[in-house]
Amino acid sequence: MSSGNSGDELNPDPPLTPPTLLGSPKNLVGLRTLTYVLISLATGLYLLERLEPVLRPLLIAILLCYLFLPLYQRLRRYMRPVFSFLFIALGISIGLQAVARMVYRDVVQINQNIPRYQERQAQLEDHFRDLSKSVLPWLGRTTDNETTPEIRDSLPTELSQRIVRGAASVFASVVLESLVVALYMIFLLHSASGLRDRIKTSFSSERSRSMLDVMGSINQAISEYLVVKVKASLLVGIPIGLACWGFGITGATTWGVITFFGNFLPYIGALVSIVPPVVLAFLESDTLGPPILFVLLVLAIHGITANLIEPAMTGKALGLSPLVVLVGLAFWSLLWGLVGMVLAVPLTVIFKIILEHTPATRPLALLMADEES
Repeated sequence: MSSGNSGDELNPDPPLTPPTLLGSPKNLVGLRTLTYVLISLATGLYLLERLEPVLRPLLIAILLCYLFLPLYQRLRRYMRPVFSFLFIALGISIGLQAVARMVYRDVVQINQNIPRYQERQAQLEDHFRDLSKSVLPWLGRTTDNETTPEIRDSLPTELSQRIVRGAASVFASVVLESLVVALYMIFLLHSASGLRDRIKTSFSSERSRSMLDVMGSINQAISEYLVVKVKASLLVGIPIGLACWGFGITGATTWGVITFFGNFLPYIGALVSIVPPVVLAFLESDTLGPPILFVLLVLAIHGITANLIEPAMTGKALGLSPLVVLVGLAFWSLLWGLVGMVLAVPLTVIFKIILEHTPATRPLALLMADEES
């Protein structure tokens, strides 16, 4: 008996520890990391939204610098930096002014043709109504008394007034933001050449090498993307403008310019640039043959450019998954609207490159990559 009691005293049972809600220390560290990530994301989203008037023109200026920096460096060999920038700014201003005048002329002409469009719209509606009565009688009865002629005639006028007011406000905001972008470009172009040397002198050799590697990857990816996009946009914008001119559609210059800039919007830019000239083609033609032929030609131009020419030029250099592009497009458009949609792909590329050069986040970069790249 005594020996048994002494054995129990020598080997006591371990004390029972109460269960905890957090579990092991590893779970505690993971929860703390998740909290930091959520706080950082919330703070970043808040700052992106609040600093939009500053960040948006700055990012536009950075992208424009990628396009004009080679020209700026060549001009600096023959003239001072101030004159080099003034030469580039003057050329951009003259080009934009010429395009703006042509677009304004087209808008005025389209506005003058509104009564003609109303008559053609009524003819098309009557033709569709007669066709629906012969094919689907119940559909013809439902479309007999949809709108009175007075209401139908007033709709294009109201729409025209809204478009003019909206275009005026957009033009004013674009002019003001362009001045801010030009101011940013002055300092960016002036300081771009010495940035590499300042990084080498400000950080250690290992740290500066890592930063320069990331910068080099970003510069190469964004430069290739912008050059390819500009070339592809010209290859689709010029033929669309010529097609509109060949079919006698009003506003050929305007639709070519809209197609050029719409090509920078992934997936939805083509739809935005196709619909207006197609509608005008049906409103300005007395028969259905030429508009249908124009639609087929426009679809062929966009299809060849988007599926053959542009992929061959890019060579999948960006390496982004289509799903990631769509998510980035939705995210930046929600934050910054139309400008955010234009900046979505470059910003997503920069984010992916930064993730690739960080060992802890490299798996996320692999998830963002295209499977075929």
